[in-house]
Amino acid sequence: MVKSDWNTDVVNARIMNRSDKQRYAAGSPDPREVDAYAGCLPGDSTLGVVLGMTPELRNMAARHCKKLISVDHSEAAIATYEDWLAPALRHKEQVVHGDWNTLGSVLQEPPDFILGDGIFGNVVPLDGYSDLLCSIRSTLSRNGCFVTRHCLMPGAVLDNPDHRLELLEKFRRNLIDEAGFGLSMRLQGYVDIAYDRSNFVLDNAKLFSAVDKDRESGLISVSEYHIIRRYLFSGLNTLPTERVWEGLLSGAGFRFERLNCQGKYWYDYYPIYACRPF
Repeated sequence: MVKSDWNTDVVNARIMNRSDKQRYAAGSPDPREVDAYAGCLPGDSTLGVVLGMTPELRNMAARHCKKLISVDHSEAAIATYEDWLAPALRHKEQVVHGDWNTLGSVLQEPPDFILGDGIFGNVVPLDGYSDLLCSIRSTLSRNGCFVTRHCLMPGAVLDNPDHRLELLEKFRRNLIDEAGFGLSMRLQGYVDIAYDRSNFVLDNAKLFSAVDKDRESGLISVSEYHIIRRYLFSGLNTLPTERVWEGLLSGAGFRFERLNCQGKYWYDYYPIYACRPF
């Protein structure tokens, strides 16, 4: 099922500058990633759908279609981000508070594209992936595309008990930026404590409890602590391996291409997939 753990605290933690409508990178797609999404879209789209209220995707999508429908199950996300669409584009968008698994009930015609950012991480347990993928596939137009960014769990991280310390060292040596450090510490730094590798589930409540303890012990500094908390989340995430994720895409009837952006630490484990029905 899709978890509704996107409360006001979680939404607000991701905002870098509210007046300029800017969010922290990595947790949101950056301009290079948004361009990668855009490069997958059909040239002349009538209807586009965004799953979630990701402002960066909604603004890009609205420029590429005549009508946009954005669907989210989080009232906090809708209340915060609904007016983050550029004023000139707002007439194109309809925002729906609803369930991604029942897209057909809110659409009057098949969309030319469906976009999502990190949405499958909110589907717990992993069994729910197939239902959502099938909902997306059955809703798309014949030549439509589904493009999504999804966090995967590398085997090298699971096999490295010192990964947290390595991330700290890289950040302190300026080998990774704040965004790469903060997101990677949340998603990968505490897998030995908070990740159930048999079910691919990351327990964020347990994770942030460990972050608090590391701050109290002095392992991480105050500034590092606050960087990690930009990616605050209190619920569960599913973070499968690449093999499992791609198997689920194929099983749902998608052919897919993994898009490889270059230049940021998280690009390797948080790739974008362009998916089209067989």
